[in-house]
Amino acid sequence: MEKRDIQRIYSLLKGTFKAAKEQDNKYIYSNDVEMYNGLIDKLDEITHDDYFSMYRIEHDDYTDNNYCSKYTFLIKIMPIMEYLNDTYIDDTEEKIQKIGALYNAIEDTELQKRCGDILLEASGAFDRVFNQATQVLEDRIKKKANLADTTIFGLPLISKAIHSKIENTILKFSDIPDIQEHYSSLFKGIIGVYRNTTHHGLDYKCSREDALKFCAYIDLLLKDVESAVVVA
Repeated sequence: MEKRDIQRIYSLLKGTFKAAKEQDNKYIYSNDVEMYNGLIDKLDEITHDDYFSMYRIEHDDYTDNNYCSKYTFLIKIMPIMEYLNDTYIDDTEEKIQKIGALYNAIEDTELQKRCGDILLEASGAFDRVFNQATQVLEDRIKKKANLADTTIFGLPLISKAIHSKIENTILKFSDIPDIQEHYSSLFKGIIGVYRNTTHHGLDYKCSREDALKFCAYIDLLLKDVESAVVVA
């Protein structure tokens, strides 16, 4: 709980710093200063680190009873943020939180269900996201093309369901022959490069960020599959 509280205070300090820095006024109102001091006192209480109390804004720092100069405020808050980030904030945890926010933009529920725990909780082996995401894509294509009862999979499945020739395809992505051909090549490439690599070996290396980007792209491709016209 303490670590989470520190993270929250850090986020509030970042917001306070940004607001103060961007405002045109040369002074900071006393209520904003009191809020800042309250965050500093909370950090002191949680960490028992005397360094924080050194950067409280005291009455001597006020220009009068209601204002503190913007310059004084910024030179107090900036070192605190740097110290807090370097000493108490886990960069990995912060990255995971950012990834979580981006991950929430993925709309496909099946994709979220199969990849979410890996993206947000795992410490490695992120190739599993590529494995699961391409499995979801392959399964969706198979069902959309009414091939669920067949035993074909991988590239043979894609070649049959999304043929490069409109007259031979089951799923039509465009009435324009060149675009249909490009879609066929696109899905074959995704399955051939990423599905086969991660389904038949453990050598594919990637970061959490790489896995998130790939998952988001598969989310877009799933929308394309949903929009495709079944013509055979």
